[in-house]
Amino acid sequence: MIYRNSYFKKELRQSYTDNKTSRSRKMAFALFSGLVSFALYFLLQTLKGSVVEDTFPEIMQPSFFSTIYIYIHMSFVLNTAYFIINYDYLFFSEIRKNSWYLLVHMNYNPAMMFFAKFFALVYSVLWTYSVGFAFVVLLTAFLRYTFVVAYIPSLYFAGIIDLFLISLITMMISLYSGTVTYARYMIFSSAAFIPALKQISGFYKILANRVTMQNVMNLFDSGRSVFVPFAVFFIILSFLACSVRARSTARYFSSQEDDMPFPEDVSLLRINLKTGRLEPAVKGRKEAGINKTLNMTVSVLLIILICALLMFNLLVILINATTPGSEVAILGAIPYIFRSETMKPEIMPNDLAYFKKVDADYDIDKGQIIIFRQDNTIFVERVIDDMEDYLVVDIDYYPSVHQTGSMRKTIKRELVIGVFTGRNRWLGALILFANTIFGRVLFLFIPAVLLFYHRQLRGLYMRSRRTRQKVSS
Repeated sequence: MIYRNSYFKKELRQSYTDNKTSRSRKMAFALFSGLVSFALYFLLQTLKGSVVEDTFPEIMQPSFFSTIYIYIHMSFVLNTAYFIINYDYLFFSEIRKNSWYLLVHMNYNPAMMFFAKFFALVYSVLWTYSVGFAFVVLLTAFLRYTFVVAYIPSLYFAGIIDLFLISLITMMISLYSGTVTYARYMIFSSAAFIPALKQISGFYKILANRVTMQNVMNLFDSGRSVFVPFAVFFIILSFLACSVRARSTARYFSSQEDDMPFPEDVSLLRINLKTGRLEPAVKGRKEAGINKTLNMTVSVLLIILICALLMFNLLVILINATTPGSEVAILGAIPYIFRSETMKPEIMPNDLAYFKKVDADYDIDKGQIIIFRQDNTIFVERVIDDMEDYLVVDIDYYPSVHQTGSMRKTIKRELVIGVFTGRNRWLGALILFANTIFGRVLFLFIPAVLLFYHRQLRGLYMRSRRTRQKVSS
């Protein structure tokens, strides 16, 4: 709700909710964003040597670049989540609740109210982002990494553009969406679309390159990527569209939908204040039915996610239970986390390798990779020669301190327990993460809580939502 008396300051205080009007709430959110980003950086260090480091080296390096790179993405995610949760409170859905209607007809200027709410949100987002950014830089300084000033401005502006873009998109959604449920799904979809657009436009190639990011103008170079020019154009266009829409919508009264039951031969009509014509007043019921369908879909997807996480935990337990002499086979395949570099590039460290379980009569060809058990130890090597009852095996990659061929040996064919059929690098990285403390919490504790206490959590969320709606009204 906006008032003529210091309404900018009121909107500024309400940007972080529950009517706590001090800056401490913004400060807490900023520090929380920085701490989460810094913790995520350390968490990712547990995946060194996996496909994550090969695919995303920019987040694994011992540098300020990596910690800030993670922060600008975490800030986007956390602010988007905050927008979705506090959508009713922060944006223009209050216009549809007629909060501006009487004020406008009492000669309050809707343009001034729009600008107050807009600049209060932008200021709050910019303030919290900047404080969190500085906090991450401060925390990284304790790690004594080399501080390179050149790429700091580019990273800062890259994060600002993302936040301004999702803020303007959310404002547009709040003015054009008919229901809160639709709006939240649209905000989530928009937040998922922005990284996809950055990937398609090639912007991530700029963002992940420390050399390119040392010149802030490279962000705006349309020859490298059209993302930033497009984002700036869309932000300006959205701002103009929001200002016009807010001023026009605030002048009309939005009638509440009537959910009373009527006989089948009775139709409820209402007057459209813009056109003066009668129209059926059944839109609300249709939207309620669609909302129920959407909620049911989300619940089903949540159940599928919980089941998938529990099955993944079972897979991790089975793989960890694998010991020489008691190898676990799943549908005829032996899953095995490969820890060394001896078979690269065919099998990289921390890959999840699959071996077809075989017996002594299986025909093994020269050149195949096998897993065998010798002296109560598991080995993975390549067959380089095939004799009647014996196999000559060797590793593919020799470290510089070892002489090539020094690991070659001859084994009995009966020691072979499996033949290599494939690998999954990402699943191997997930299993590596699942064996950490944080991984066990994420993949085991959280699914268990959701499975047994989802009703209580949903009830708590609904009560909190009703409380926020009462406060905002």
